[in-house]
Amino acid sequence: MCLKQIGLLTVCGVVSVMLSITRVNGTSTVRDIKSTVESLFNKVTSEQVKQDSPFIPPLFWEKKRGTWESDVRFYFHGHEELFLMREAFRVYDDNMFATAWITSCLLESFRYGNAPKPLEDAVTAGVLAIEEYHDKNVNYSNSLMTFWPQKYNATYKAWSSYPYNLHHFFDLAASTNFSAFEQLLDRIGLQDIAEIMERLLRTEHGYLHAFQIPPDFDDTFVNLGLGSLLAEMKDEFPAAHAQWQSQNTNVTSVFDALKKYAYRPMSSDYNVNAIDCRTYFYLRYFLQKVPKDEDVMLVPTWIQNADEVKIWSSRGVDMPFNTNNVDVTVAANAVFGITTSILNGVIDSTVLDDTDIKQIYWNTSNLIASMIQTNFSSRHDLALLYYPSAIEFYWFVARTYGEITRKEKHGPLPHPILNDVKERLSEVLHDHMTTDLLNKAKNDSQGHLYYDDFVGDGDIDANNNTLVRGQDRLFTTGMAINALLSTWTVFDEQTKKLIWEKGTPTEVKDTVSKAAAFLQAYEFGLTYQPWNAFFSGSVKGHTTGVRYPMNRRTLIPGDKPQGYMTAVQGVIYEQEYQELIKKGVSGEPVPIDFHGYNDYPDYWPFWSSEPYTYVTNMLALAKYSNTYEE
Repeated sequence: MCLKQIGLLTVCGVVSVMLSITRVNGTSTVRDIKSTVESLFNKVTSEQVKQDSPFIPPLFWEKKRGTWESDVRFYFHGHEELFLMREAFRVYDDNMFATAWITSCLLESFRYGNAPKPLEDAVTAGVLAIEEYHDKNVNYSNSLMTFWPQKYNATYKAWSSYPYNLHHFFDLAASTNFSAFEQLLDRIGLQDIAEIMERLLRTEHGYLHAFQIPPDFDDTFVNLGLGSLLAEMKDEFPAAHAQWQSQNTNVTSVFDALKKYAYRPMSSDYNVNAIDCRTYFYLRYFLQKVPKDEDVMLVPTWIQNADEVKIWSSRGVDMPFNTNNVDVTVAANAVFGITTSILNGVIDSTVLDDTDIKQIYWNTSNLIASMIQTNFSSRHDLALLYYPSAIEFYWFVARTYGEITRKEKHGPLPHPILNDVKERLSEVLHDHMTTDLLNKAKNDSQGHLYYDDFVGDGDIDANNNTLVRGQDRLFTTGMAINALLSTWTVFDEQTKKLIWEKGTPTEVKDTVSKAAAFLQAYEFGLTYQPWNAFFSGSVKGHTTGVRYPMNRRTLIPGDKPQGYMTAVQGVIYEQEYQELIKKGVSGEPVPIDFHGYNDYPDYWPFWSSEPYTYVTNMLALAKYSNTYEE
């Protein structure tokens, strides 16, 4: 090992090595796949935290019973030292998202793929673990959820989001003198790493402030989706279902919030008619097609408005840049949560008789379909602001279509708008999404198909040749299988099998089969790591900074002392918008194009969860092994 490598690993810690299990070569039989599913089930369930444990610096992170691991990493990429930095740096994070999704995937694998049944104690522990994520800054029972747990601040008399381990990390960094380390790095030729460390520590205040986020509709509807799944499976998991119900006694609070905070660009209410300037850049094409005399209402990310920022920002609760945004993956999770909560009786279908809720549901579904049709207006970095993976988004959308078609097969839908959403999604999933996935599939030398996103594909060797490590290949391939199966198969409640839709193209079936064979061959080997970028901060390099045209910079229009925003209010039509683009923002040009996350040297935080990769791959393989011809 060279001196550079030794120096870097001394600072960051030794990179862990994955457990090696014998690789399966050749054609995968259903029996082989079911064995892999069982192994994945055992691995995922064994990694659930069994008891609370404290932070013991510098080796052990604080962990809560019932959760699964996800880690905050930085997307360093480039020369070898940056690759090693990416490998070594991680902070165990205590967010709600990973645990809720892993619990849901365990349940879905059992229900739709005949995977092993998870222990009810484990499912209940997962439900209990996310109890702490309900918003505590309102004085009533609610199902408004936060990404991180909240901690009471006696000075501000408010509950603020508090990622314990990230605070532990910065506290530890603040108490450590890194000068000697930085000098050593300089001496052994790692000046870039020294500069990165210095920059990270210098921006500590900015990161700590960014942690103080309000509740959001993403986690809120993920929680609602989990509860809906438990409601449908209450006979198999009565205790877990009862626990979720006890934690969510006021589900209508979600729909009340949705009406209050929905983005309404045509409204005269300054609390809801402005949106993040980054959102507007990609969203404007969709909005400009809406007739001027019509309203539009869309699911935003944050459960906060301008008036509330004025009150809460000084108390440690404020949305980034004081401005709401629209992320279409958040929108997809919202549409799924609304759909499945109605289909499974968590909330009565009459909620869709409310004109506002019905419009939000329909407009947001239309936006999702439009983004698939238009390739995210060629700016998926902005449309998927918190979710870098487009293929993960595809699966989130396809889940809604799959749920509606499954219910429709066994009886009438409880509300006509559900059929409208099904038809709208069917069009884009069967055509645009499927075409995109078929085109993106890559062949390996064994005749398998796989999918890459971007993690690990932006490094360069000593000769400046690009290296393709495929660190998110397992995850992305599993997501592609899940998206295609959710689109092209229907679950039969009587036989408990997934059935290919009549007329499913042979190419779709072959793609799923060869991708499943890829997972079967490489799931437990040393060739590929089980990384993902399931989530990220909103700023991921210069194309996602706030250098986009805006016409509102204050919380209260015309009232400068009330705080800043980086927003577009109302609708700016294209001729005027193009003029604003030409002017640039603060002396800088507006980023027009996005060429991928590996095209820029910027580094930024993202969340990766190995159990999430394993459980989504388990879901893909379990469903594939349970899929039959009509």
